[in-house]
Amino acid sequence: MTENTLRQPVEIQFKTELDALLGHDETLKLLKPDHWLLSPQAVVLYLIGGKTHDGTLISAKYIGQRRLIETAVATLATDRALLLLGVPGTAKSWVSEHIAAAVSGNSQQLIQCKRSLK
Repeated sequence: MTENTLRQPVEIQFKTELDALLGHDETLKLLKPDHWLLSPQAVVLYLIGGKTHDGTLISAKYIGQRRLIETAVATLATDRALLLLGVPGTAKSWVSEHIAAAVSGNSQQLIQCKRSLK
């Protein structure tokens, strides 16, 4: 990281948790879609927070309705596009960054766009 970097990518900040979730998937033999780092169940656990099978604490990255995260992850697991829509400040970018880290291992692979309303 350079001295101009504001913060490290989430896959570095939360490496311990992501590694614990990899072990969680392997131990429970959870299936994951092709090219996914974690299973959909582990991605939801990573975002919502909780504990892995071995008791590792996973911090909540999203505070809100679990069903929204489950729907978002299920949508991505079916190879469909996901659009996070909401007013500014509702954690859309934050959630997409964490989903990208949990799915691909690289949170810097995300698309952001801004539409100006006239």
